[in-house]
Amino acid sequence: MNFFRSLANLFRGGSSGNSRTLSIYVLSRRCNEPIAGQVDLLNELSLTDDDSNHAYYARKVLATSGRNRCFDQVEIELWFNQGKQVAEHQVVGGRWLEADEYEQELARFNAPPEDEDAA
Repeated sequence: MNFFRSLANLFRGGSSGNSRTLSIYVLSRRCNEPIAGQVDLLNELSLTDDDSNHAYYARKVLATSGRNRCFDQVEIELWFNQGKQVAEHQVVGGRWLEADEYEQELARFNAPPEDEDAA
């Protein structure tokens, strides 16, 4: 029975849960919209060829939803160390968000607009 469980974990990407992907969060500067994305740590990383301490590199472009008739793209460049942990990031067209900041920005973005006549 242990053999079949190990075999199933092999096809699922291991037994450690979601260690295959890295969730990333940014805020679009133009649309003021929070965007979430993922980096597949097994397929989307490239080896770096520079002399820095970075072992891997990934580039993602995330698009806004188009809600409020605003369309934008945010470019993220990520450099990883040997253990595939983010060592450095650069965002063009927005700013980097941590998971808790993303949740706050998402709640703000999804909140109904304030009625100016009520004031």
